[in-house]
Amino acid sequence: MKIAIGQLNPRIADFEYNFSQIIEFVKKAEKENCDLILFPELSLCGYMPEDIIFQHDFLLQTENYIEKVKQLSNKVSILTGFVEKNTGKGKPFFNAVGFFEKGMLKGIYRKRLLPTYDVFNEKRYFEEGKDNFVFEIKGKRIGVTICEDGWNTEFSPAYGLYQLDPIEETVKQGCDIILNIAASPFYYRKVFLREKMFSNIAKKYNKPLIFVNQAGGMDGIIFDGDSCFFDRDGKIIKKAKRFDKDFVVWDTEKEKGVTSPIENDENQLIFDALVTGVRDFISKIGAERVHFGLSGGIDSALVAVITKYALGKENVTGIMLPSPYSSKSSIDDSVKLAENLGINLKKIEITPYFETLKNFLPEKIGNLKDITEQNLQARLRGLILMAYSNNNNSILLNTGNKSELAVGYATIYGDMCGALAVLGDLYKTRVYSLAKWINEKLGNIIPESIITKPPSAELKPGQKDEDSLPPYNTLDLILENYIENCLSAQEIVKKTGIDENTVKYVLNLVHKSEFKRKQAAPILKVTSRAFGTGFRFPVSSKIKIQGVL
Repeated sequence: MKIAIGQLNPRIADFEYNFSQIIEFVKKAEKENCDLILFPELSLCGYMPEDIIFQHDFLLQTENYIEKVKQLSNKVSILTGFVEKNTGKGKPFFNAVGFFEKGMLKGIYRKRLLPTYDVFNEKRYFEEGKDNFVFEIKGKRIGVTICEDGWNTEFSPAYGLYQLDPIEETVKQGCDIILNIAASPFYYRKVFLREKMFSNIAKKYNKPLIFVNQAGGMDGIIFDGDSCFFDRDGKIIKKAKRFDKDFVVWDTEKEKGVTSPIENDENQLIFDALVTGVRDFISKIGAERVHFGLSGGIDSALVAVITKYALGKENVTGIMLPSPYSSKSSIDDSVKLAENLGINLKKIEITPYFETLKNFLPEKIGNLKDITEQNLQARLRGLILMAYSNNNNSILLNTGNKSELAVGYATIYGDMCGALAVLGDLYKTRVYSLAKWINEKLGNIIPESIITKPPSAELKPGQKDEDSLPPYNTLDLILENYIENCLSAQEIVKKTGIDENTVKYVLNLVHKSEFKRKQAAPILKVTSRAFGTGFRFPVSSKIKIQGVL
């Protein structure tokens, strides 16, 4: 038997576009004489449609395209995901997969484990399925599960979160091949974890396993694809591309798995994910051009490289906005970087407008504080960058990193402006690591002085980031243990040996800055826990960071 995977990069609720990809891959499957083609979770509408699902037209379109899928299934059987209306009690919909064969919808599987954590909120929309689903084709019994259904095994970090294990139940019902039809979001450590998990599941049950994933970006969520055929020993038979659509075929009678090392270049994964996230965000909102403030610092330099690879140099503009405190080296570095990348470069001095405000405001609001003068510069830059956006039909990208966003080292309505926070889930230490990796792999694109000079906002004379914050290697260690690992202040001190007062100072900054993050741009998620829907704290809470007991 020949089984194909159609790894899609869908557009949310663009049924016509998504169906065109399905047609493309079904035709390829027919040419390859495949018996069955598999598509990802909710592939008709794309994962996750969120509240679009409540619009009346959404279900009408779903039903219309289900009929079209039926017509496609005369020569090759099709398994594809869609939203099904729940006609009984409970939530209004099911997260469903349909088995289409010979022009008919032969059976439906409804997702049984509904994730409601981190970026997931499926219980808002879906009722849990109650039954397993095993279908037969060419003498093989194939058991279907959907994404989270495969994550409550002993090999999963989520083991024990649910009462049942759909994979185990499906195997007990009797199947020859296990399917997991998914839209599994990316974070860089998950790629290796997931591959090892499914390999172990295949090995445990002594059955081939097929993992089918969505690819591409959806707002801040990135899907890495990486669909895979595993043999009964857990060895990889074939894999689809990462971060893009792909078509892969497995002949069950001929092709066997091979042991291959799991790639573990974290920086390569993160770079490819960010390029994908920018590329798809811009294309899926119907835009082409982007711009950002190019300061001569490492954050904006990294954004410049990512956007050039995502969109092409002709669609990228860096805008220098020097103030009285901008160093000549920062300006020179920005020029050199733009030349290396071939991107467009503009220079707009903000000093005259800054001086005007410094003279005008005191008689209206009183003598200006130091922080007020610093924020004026950032907000002038934000004003000009947004004006450029209006005037040139260009999307402003935010260049701030996760460390700054965590502790509020950013100016709301200033350098926090932008439609997408490209580096918003990268700690500063990772920004440096990725910049060095880029120079090693792509040929010293980023001027060395950008990497080696002390980081500074350059909003007052002689300013350095470490005047206000702990060194970034210390800061990021605290933040990662608090945000991703969910450790308390006491646990962080015990684990890292960092001074208690430093830990408490940082964690208090995190919670004082929540009001800024609530108004931040969508963030490209690359770690296990990004700010946004994965980090939900009320602005008006009064969290007390306890000392070490």
